[in-house]
Order: sequence, then C-alpha cells, then structure tokens
Amino acid sequence: MDDERDLKSAPPEELRDELERLRLLHTISMEFTASLDFDTLLPKVFDRVLTALGAQGGSIWIAEGDVLRCRLAMGGASQKLMGTTVPIGSGFVGDVARKQRSTIVSDAMRDPRFQMQSARMSGFVTTTLLATPMVTEGVTVGSIQVTNKVTDAGIFTDRDRELLEGLASSAAVALRNAQLHQAEKRARDLATLLEISREITSTLDMDRLLQSVVNLASRALTFDQAAIGLYQKGKCEIHAIAGEEQVDLKSERALRLATWGEWVARRGEPFYLSDRDAPGSDAEAAFTEAFGADLDGEGLKSGLYLPLKDEQGTLGVLMFESRQPDFISPTQRELSEILANQATVSLRNAELYNQVPLVDALGALAAKKRALMAMPRRRLQTYVVAAVVALVLVTLVRWPFRVGGSDPAFRASMYAEARALVPGVIERTFVREGTAVTRGAPLAHLRDAELRAEREAAAAAADVADRLAATARSRGNAAEEQLQRARTRALRREVALLDEQIAATTVRSPVSGVVLTARPEERIGTHLDAGDLVVALGRTDTLELNFGVEQREIGRVAMGQRVRVRVDALPQRTFEGSVTFVGQVPADSGKTVTFPVRVLVANLDGLLKPGMVAHAKVLTGRMSVAGRVLRGPVRWLRLVWWRIWA
Repeated sequence: MDDERDLKSAPPEELRDELERLRLLHTISMEFTASLDFDTLLPKVFDRVLTALGAQGGSIWIAEGDVLRCRLAMGGASQKLMGTTVPIGSGFVGDVARKQRSTIVSDAMRDPRFQMQSARMSGFVTTTLLATPMVTEGVTVGSIQVTNKVTDAGIFTDRDRELLEGLASSAAVALRNAQLHQAEKRARDLATLLEISREITSTLDMDRLLQSVVNLASRALTFDQAAIGLYQKGKCEIHAIAGEEQVDLKSERALRLATWGEWVARRGEPFYLSDRDAPGSDAEAAFTEAFGADLDGEGLKSGLYLPLKDEQGTLGVLMFESRQPDFISPTQRELSEILANQATVSLRNAELYNQVPLVDALGALAAKKRALMAMPRRRLQTYVVAAVVALVLVTLVRWPFRVGGSDPAFRASMYAEARALVPGVIERTFVREGTAVTRGAPLAHLRDAELRAEREAAAAAADVADRLAATARSRGNAAEEQLQRARTRALRREVALLDEQIAATTVRSPVSGVVLTARPEERIGTHLDAGDLVVALGRTDTLELNFGVEQREIGRVAMGQRVRVRVDALPQRTFEGSVTFVGQVPADSGKTVTFPVRVLVANLDGLLKPGMVAHAKVLTGRMSVAGRVLRGPVRWLRLVWWRIWA
C-alpha cells in the first residue's frame, strides 16, 4: 500500500521512469526464461545486464559449491578475472554473495574487499562498482558486478541498483532452471552412455562391435556422419560408417575418411575442428589447409576426431562430423570421450579374443567326441541310421530349383498405340479407360469441317472444269478441251485424297483389346499432329511379366519353363505362367548384371493389373538339398582353381 501511495504521489517523470523500468524488467525476464541451455543463457544474461545499466564492463560469477567462479568478464583488464575462484564470503563478490544484498562502491580501488580481486589485474582502474547476488528460493546461484557507468558522471544510482536487483532475480531463476535442466540432461546422457557401453561390451565379434559403436552413438550425440577405423602399421582403414551395413574399403569416401584418421592417429590426441571456415587454433588451421577440399566435397563444417589408444598403442580412430559449425557442446564432447575409452577397451578385448580363434572350436569338438564315445551302443546305431537316411534325403531327393526374378512388373500383352493419321483437333471420343474394343472400332473423331469444305470446293471445281471441257468440245476447240479434261482429272484426284483424309479423321483401333489410356474423354479439344498418340490399347486377359535374372542363374532359365507369381494385393493366391523370352543382351542394371526374361500369365478373371509389382520364381531343373547348399562354394572353388592354374 505504501508503494502504491508513493507511485500515486510521485511526479509524472518519476512515474514514467518506474513504468519503463518495470516494462524493461518484464521484457528481459521473458528473454531469460525462453532458454534452458545454460551455456547459451549465461552470455545473454551478461549482455542484457551491461546494456540495461549502461556499464563499460563487469563480470558474472557462478556458485560452484562453496566458491564463486568467474565465468564471464568484459572491460579492459577485468577480462583477466576469467576462471578466477573466490570463496563465498571472501573478497568483494564473495562478500556480496554471502550477505545476499547489492552494494554500490563509489571508489572501488579503496575498498579492501576489492583489492584482493584487483591485485592480479595490473592497470585496472574503476570509478564506481555495483554488485548484487543472484539468489532464488534461498539458493545462491552467483553474483553480478558492473563497473564504470557510461552516463550520469559515471556514478551508479539507487535506481540502477533496483534495476540490477530485478535483473539478478530474474537471471537467478532462469540460470537455476538451466542448471537443473543441465543436470537432468547429463544424468539421462550418462544413462544412455551406460546402455551403449553394455551393448558394445556384450560382443567380441570385431565387425559387430565396430558397427555398434558408430550406430549407437547417435543415441547420445548429434552428428551428420560418424565412422570408426582401425589403425595398424601407420595405415588406417575405415570399417564402419553410421547408417551403412557394409563399407567398401576402396571407395572414395572410405579412403578420404581413412586419410583423416591417419592424421589424427599420428597426432595421438583428441582433435576438435570447431569451424572449417574460421579455425580457432593452429591445429585446426593445419587440418583445414590439408583437407579443405575434401571437407568442401562432403559439405562438412566441424568434426571431433578421437584416437582409440591405450598403454599398448593406438587401436583406431573414432570420428564424428557435422555440416554445422561447432556442432558439439562441452558436455557432449565429454560423453564422446567416455564412449571412445569404452570402445578402446572393447576393441582390445575383441582383438585378443580373435588372436586365438580355434580355442573354442577345438574345445567344443573335444567335448562332442567325449559325449559321443560315452553314448550307449544302441543309441549310437540309431543316430548312425538317422544320419544315413538324412544323407540320402539331402542327396537323392530332387525337386525343381527356383530362380528368383529382380524388379518384376506386369504390363499389358499385345500392346498397341492408336495414333492420328492427319492433324486436327479432337472433337469427340467414343471410348473410356477400360473399354473393350475390337479391331477397327472407332476411338475418337477429329474435327473435319475444313476438310469437308475443301472437298466440296474441289468437287465443284471439277464439275465446272468438266462442263468447260464439254463446251470447248462443242466449239471444236481441242486444245481447250484437253486442258479442261486434265484440270478435271487433277481435281478428281484431290477430291479422292480429301475423302481419304476425312475418313482418317475417325481414329480406329488397330487391334482388339482394352483401352489403357487414363480418361481419354478429357482430351476433347486437344490439337494433334499427324503421328500423335490418341489412346494406348492392350490385352489384359493375358499379362506379360518382365523381370531380370542374375547372370549366374540365367543359364538355368529356358523357354517354356513354369513360373509362379504372387502379388502384394493377393498374397494368398499363386498365379502361374510360362517363359516366352530369355534375353541375350544384359539389362543396364549397374554392378549386378541381369538378363531380361518375359513371362505370359493368364488373367481371365481380371485380378491382375498392368503395373502391379510381383514376386516371381522360375521353376528350373531339379536339384537336391546338397546341390542347393554346395552350388555356391563349388562355383567359387572352380573359379579360384581356374585363376590359379589356367
């Protein structure tokens, strides 16, 4: 009530200043509470405080246990305070934090509490100093001090103190929330890292381990590209890239990453490229100069490169890269280093295990042999008979071997296109999509008014020429008669040609089939040139299935063989067809060479549609289970034998 009476009795100018102060405090408080990132929020708080108070410099101190640490400082020699710690209750800012009240010092250099803080800053001169604690709910978050006000003769006033106290109160709440959020996030990250560690230590398979490290790291870290390489004898080979099941060691990307890995492995310590465009250290500048072109090609801005090393030497390199500058926070960097240490231990264990690969196998065989010798004779005989029967079944029982097709898709058989024979504008269509037509049936009609007018004019001119010829004959003018007779014949031929063109304005079906063109009735009014497509036709009672067969299997496919087909729309039904064509020239299919195969499939009930994606199996020659299992190894051995001895 006293404050309300003071405001009501205050002069208008003071009232406006007070309202402006409250409005500023509200605006800045909203900015502070908009972020929970402590590292982002701290410089924002510092900048807004200096701007609001018009101070030349200052510092912000954060409580860490029983001490205050200077996290930010600005203004001449005050920057030397960065990283300084003072006990709470000792020194100037420590005393302010302990008493939890703001203080204005008109001559800071004479204050004995400030002398300890300024002793390490040679050349530090200040006229006035204003400091206030940051406290929320009885917890001291830190302290803020500002120096050397720009206006008002460089003197901080009580209004400045009230403004700073308000800002410090809002900053304390925001920074405390950010600290709690950061602690909670760190706990979650550590729990995630523990889960990742359990998964990568659960296997001794080297390939699986490497894949797990780069793929599981995305749970705790944010990056665009991650890779891990093994380092041996001065060479680095990339064995796993995040998001890729297998890595081609000779690919351009793998070789480029291996070059970066060798550079980091020789350096022997973690390396962080914060921004390719603005290197922050000599090491970053050297890395950018050496590999700048490759970084441009990958579109990378920053990266973290961690050598995987222990007391026995360097095992490999773990790399995280991003297309954004400074992509990793200090907390995430700490997590990545913990992950690298755990990966190093796991890799070393897997390496030691793989050095004796036959120990477990030989032990298992010895145990099986002892168990077999201890088995009763009758049971042993039963097992022998069962093994012989199984051997007979897998070697003598034969049934057709199925060869799969790649990218099978249906198309209409007897495909044909009805095209315009003369130019014109479509005036009328007689069919719709899916309409069954016979050969010669009308499909569309082109506008023929101009052609008919030309035909009538030519016919009339022919009649006139014929009459003139008769008149010339009656007069005995043979030359004129001959001229008019020739003109009559020419005009009659023109009339016949126009009749053919008029007849051609009706576009007719070249074959019997079904209209495949979507919504042909919407083409009314479209201008066509001679040869332009009007509608496409095809037979759908029998569909043609096209697919590819790999070169290693094409020799088993022959004309007339049965083919079994299923489609996603009818997974419960199997359709059958027969091979009608086996290509002699491979299709353009990249690294895998395939040959085209065509199959006719009956579709009397119309369930199959052109364009459907299918799954096809060609029933080729008969083969036993043993032949199916051994065909791959036998083919490989034959090729190796030929390469060695040919």
